[in-house]
Amino acid sequence: MKWIWRFLLALALALALTPAALSPCGAEPETADAPELAEGADLRVMSYNIMHPEWSHVSVKGRDETVAAVLRCYMPDVVALQEAGAKWHKALSPLLVDTGVYAPACRQSNADGFIFCTTTFLYNPQTVSLVEEYILDLDVRNATRVFSVAVFERLSDSVRFVVANTHPAPRDEPEKYARNMADLTAFAAETVKKYAGLPVIIAGDFNTPEQSEMYLSFMNEAGVKDAKYEADVLVHNCSTYVGYPAAADPDDADCCVDHIFVNGRVEVRLFDAVVAHGAQTASDHIPIYADMHVQ
Repeated sequence: MKWIWRFLLALALALALTPAALSPCGAEPETADAPELAEGADLRVMSYNIMHPEWSHVSVKGRDETVAAVLRCYMPDVVALQEAGAKWHKALSPLLVDTGVYAPACRQSNADGFIFCTTTFLYNPQTVSLVEEYILDLDVRNATRVFSVAVFERLSDSVRFVVANTHPAPRDEPEKYARNMADLTAFAAETVKKYAGLPVIIAGDFNTPEQSEMYLSFMNEAGVKDAKYEADVLVHNCSTYVGYPAAADPDDADCCVDHIFVNGRVEVRLFDAVVAHGAQTASDHIPIYADMHVQ
């Protein structure tokens, strides 16, 4: 009988060490491997609203591991996080920051009474370094509505690029939304102008659907384009706000409110919305990312 137990133990160990089990992307056979950068790309930027626990009344526990797994799977060079309150910062630190997988930027809030910025960045210190960071207020009466800016330098070739991150008020607060969008558009235009010689990427949950005039006005006035429609390859074009917990419908594109915008110094090779890896169990938004060539 001992040989049976040895066989079962060996089988258990073999199963535990399969590539799917080791993969940070989960065990789905068709998605077990981390997606490589698209051909011709040298930078990956992600935007991800991870749902504030106080606003949603949904605990971070469990969701933090899913968010960390998604980031470890796709390994963006920079991820722009929205609704990342204090509980999120404390939960993700041991999973991603303390282990050296990611480092934070625009982490500390510039508002009295707020320790952490909810519109923040994580960046891969193995591929890029942080050069500059600052936060601009969209609304002095609401410290969670900001425009965060970080300048990074790629370690492989010293190319610098700018990533901004934002999250204006929702459209069901029309006065705040209009005021935030006006300030956001002005900040975006100033940022593109200030860093005219660098690639500029503006990501976030804009609470602004593609069907709106505000979406078109933002791009026209800021001088940027939507990375999704600039991409050589568009994998998934679907709603980014999906509710919680709900799986994204790849055929539904009625509520695309999360965007990645780029200036003329960015060539977008691929754009995708993450519809797998259990992302629907982490937030009411799904993450989006773009693979780019910057120089």
